[in-house]
Amino acid sequence: MSIIPREGHPFTGWHMLGVVFLFFGTIIAVNIAMAYWAVSTFPGLNAHNSYVASQNYNVLLKDAAAQDERGWKGKLTVDEGRPLLTLNDRTGSPINGLDVSVLAGRPSNASTDRELKLEPIPGGYRADQALERGRWLVEIVARQGEELLWRQTKSITIE
Repeated sequence: MSIIPREGHPFTGWHMLGVVFLFFGTIIAVNIAMAYWAVSTFPGLNAHNSYVASQNYNVLLKDAAAQDERGWKGKLTVDEGRPLLTLNDRTGSPINGLDVSVLAGRPSNASTDRELKLEPIPGGYRADQALERGRWLVEIVARQGEELLWRQTKSITIE
């Protein structure tokens, strides 16, 4: 048997080095592109300054304890895309005369956040605007003057 030599250029160590550089270069380029797109499309954290948010945490705990003492129960439903809140005291009587608002935002995009004012209706409060279809994170806040009396955060889906 005889060995027939191949014609052309043999595969050398330089070729292998080129293959390795192309392989890892492609991976690095894709990682850089994906990191850029992730950072440029992410709206950021809810707390712009985490230190200040941590200092206000005790105030949130105090407000939550006061809310629990009141024993108010709230139920948020959606009617034709508009949030509808029924708020009752311990005895089940409706609570009227509050300034109620809803901060609604998409879980994936903080740029669509908006505040809705809830107008008093018989037996509850109804938003002045409808929300578009999809999933929303809402924070419902009921105040009397400047005093925060009731707060709830929940996720809703508009069909």
